[in-house]
Amino acid sequence: MNSSKPIILFFSRDYQSQFYPTLKSEVFDSIHVTLNKKEKKNVESKGGKVVACLEEEYEKLQEADISFPYLEYSIGSDRFLRAYTHQQRLSVLKKLVSFWGNIMDKYNPSYVMNEVVALEISEVLLIEAKKRGIEYLATGAFAFDNSFFFHTTPYTSEVQDQLNSVVPTEEHKLIARNYINKIRSGAVENPHIKVLRKSKDISNLLNKIKSLTIQVLRTLYVKNKTIRQICYYESFSYFFDEINYYINYILRSNAYDKLEDINKDTEVVFYPLHFEPEATLFYLSPFCDNQFALIENVLKCMKEDQVLVIKEHPAQAGFLMQKQFRKLKTRFPNVKYLKADISSSIVIIRANYIFTLVSTAGFEAMCIDKPVIVFGKVYYNAYSGVNYCTTFEEVYNLLRGLTTFNKSDGLEDFLSRMIAILNVGYPWPYPILYTKENIDNVRMGIEKRIV
Repeated sequence: MNSSKPIILFFSRDYQSQFYPTLKSEVFDSIHVTLNKKEKKNVESKGGKVVACLEEEYEKLQEADISFPYLEYSIGSDRFLRAYTHQQRLSVLKKLVSFWGNIMDKYNPSYVMNEVVALEISEVLLIEAKKRGIEYLATGAFAFDNSFFFHTTPYTSEVQDQLNSVVPTEEHKLIARNYINKIRSGAVENPHIKVLRKSKDISNLLNKIKSLTIQVLRTLYVKNKTIRQICYYESFSYFFDEINYYINYILRSNAYDKLEDINKDTEVVFYPLHFEPEATLFYLSPFCDNQFALIENVLKCMKEDQVLVIKEHPAQAGFLMQKQFRKLKTRFPNVKYLKADISSSIVIIRANYIFTLVSTAGFEAMCIDKPVIVFGKVYYNAYSGVNYCTTFEEVYNLLRGLTTFNKSDGLEDFLSRMIAILNVGYPWPYPILYTKENIDNVRMGIEKRIV
């Protein structure tokens, strides 16, 4: 490696083990860390240099001497590390601290790159990087096709500081105006959602069954349970649940409601469900990650003549057919459930209010001047026209008309500033991910960010 170049440590897990090694640059040097041996093989097959693989090192790692509190989030935030005793759980944490600390001290990277903090190992990566003054490059998705931005912090997608410092050009303003006109005419749809809709295909069910089978077989040759859970995302309950959701989606199809059956004079509050389990709940909305309890509390805030419409996440058909949600209707007759395959844009147009944690539906709603209540840490909190709430008392007062919803005429300015911080490219699973053009675009976005 050329020591005059900054070194980026890529946390190349999952699909990133095949994508990150392609980002070869004349501006920076790359080193890679993987969770398992399969990912290591992927990186090396693309010519990447793997400096550490957790699966190979875990059992030999020493427990770091750390003081508490260490994590910024609770030890319950990792969705794969479950069913350990307290002391076992702390032992895992201390080993992860040693893992990242050893790597950073040995290779002294200038940057680390990963998605947002979604698992405890990536949170430890961030904490150890901050201790050493190493910048964490986390990529964020916007509603525009073929675009991404770098987060201010990998814990959230909020970008207020970046928006305050950027000066949009006339071209940015023109793009913003055109986008606003298109979304208000119904001609725009989030590109990520188009991909997720494929999740209701029967092939998705077969893939879930296949993944569950692979996990069962893996117990035969990977004896260490912790390695299976951290390095291979072992979660039998997740796949059982997903299979059950899909079956319920088919068998209970008639139990869903229809938007057109709601009286046209009835006020509608729309809540788009978030995928479970995900970082959008455990990190971006840590005190609201129980969506069932969240929905109950929203219902308690509403007027008697209002209806709460809940739509399933496009990638989790059947979620609302769980027993607890079906039972909720016996207590709250003013709650309605919509299928995953219904377009959110149709529901947004019908809704009087939108309540969300971090869903793009909130962004789409604000673009057509709908009142939006946000509880999570998301990029469009920076827009003065949304209502960022931290208590249900605030929601209660808004929905009952005791306080006034925020309004703003600054949509074009906000959107043009967001466009100004965007990079071309798409660093997530998507049809164009491995194309040369996309690889070049993402690489240039990184180069621009560090230069």
